[in-house]
Parts: sequence; C-alpha cells; structure tokens
Amino acid sequence: MESKAKTKPSEGASGEPPLERYATIVLIVLNVAFFVYEQWLYRVSPGRKNWFEQTHALSLAGLRHGAWWQFLTFQFLHGGWVHLVMNLLLLHSLGPVMETTLGRARFVTLYLVSGSVGGLLQLIGAWTSPRYFGAPVVGASAGLCGLLAALAAVYSEEKLRLLLFFIIPMEVRAKFVLLFAALASALGAIFAVGNIAHLAHLGGLIGGLWCINWWKVEPILASEPAVPSVAPVDPRNPR
Repeated sequence: MESKAKTKPSEGASGEPPLERYATIVLIVLNVAFFVYEQWLYRVSPGRKNWFEQTHALSLAGLRHGAWWQFLTFQFLHGGWVHLVMNLLLLHSLGPVMETTLGRARFVTLYLVSGSVGGLLQLIGAWTSPRYFGAPVVGASAGLCGLLAALAAVYSEEKLRLLLFFIIPMEVRAKFVLLFAALASALGAIFAVGNIAHLAHLGGLIGGLWCINWWKVEPILASEPAVPSVAPVDPRNPR
C-alpha cells in the first residue's frame, strides 16, 4: 500500500512553519546503522550476529532474563533490505509532518512509546499463545503505526492518496485509513494471518492514539496543496 498524506503546507505559505526533519533523519540513520552493523556481523561472525539478534529482538525469553532494553532495540532491527527500506520510506514521509506538529521531543516520545506499546501487546499474545505470537519481534512498524494513528487523529479529515495493490489510485480520509489499519491488525491477529506481528501493529496504533489524546494535540499545518509521499509499508515479523 502506498499512501500520500495531504498535510504538508504549501511552499512559501505565509504564517506556516517549515517542516521539521531533524529527529526523523536521526531515527532513519539509527535504523540504517543497526542494519549495517547486523550485516557486518553476519560477514565477520555469524554466531555474533545470532547473539546480537537474540539479545536485541523483543521476546519473552529475553525479558525473562532481564533484557528490558529490548522494548527499544527491537524497533531498530529489521529482517532484510525490503523490510528496512519500506519502513524508512514511510518514516521519511510521515515523520516530518508529525515532528512539525508535535515538536522533536514529543515526536520521538510518540514513536518510541507506540513501538513499546506494540511490543508489549505482542508479548501478551506470546504469553497467551506462544504458537502464534511467540516468535521474536523486530522492526519499526509498531512505531510507524503510532505515527499513522497520530496523523489520522490530528488530521482526520485530510485525504491519503493510496495505491491499492500498488496499482489502483484512490483517495481516502485519514480517519478511514486508521480504521482499516486497526481492523486489518485485529483480524490478522485473530486469524494469525501471515508472518506479521499484527498485535504489535495494533498496539502501535493504540499507543499513538493514547499519546495524542493525552497531549491534546491540535493541527497546525495547512492541508492544501502539497502532498508528501508515503511509501509502501511491509511491516513483516521475520521468524
């Protein structure tokens, strides 16, 4: 699915703040750095790479051994180049809008809290049903779901331009995209569809909505006419 969020102000529009990107870029760099480090470990010492993933991906086993840092580190690990690139394109697109709306500190807080809530919900699923949810979790998807939920809550009437099945263009209001994402995550978790951390996505949406409601955020960006692109998202949970 490819979407474009109509929330960026026009170039040169008076009285509107320029889009902030610093924190977004830092998060992108951290994700890339973690991935490059994993690939380097794979070349020099596959055993160390396996150890790194076991200690930094999110899992019940890790938490039972006191590895609470996994709630943060799992958000910067990815299962492959496709997983990484698609998530970072989405972060690059959603990030500046929400960073400008929230400010850097709240933006990063939203991102990490949403990811952590998503990880927590996934672990609850792993505890209740290890067969379906017990695999270690990696990826930025829960945090990105939080950004999507926040954008949809603040700019609910704005339209997201989607490419259905990567082919069919359509425009849908942000609030309906959020509803679809929530339903897809819930149904995916219920029926254990695919190799995807559906509960983490659902938890990320919940975390994003919780932060926005707690802060009582108001929209500050104009809706016309520029439309920043949001890339396809494939938030897989490799097993």
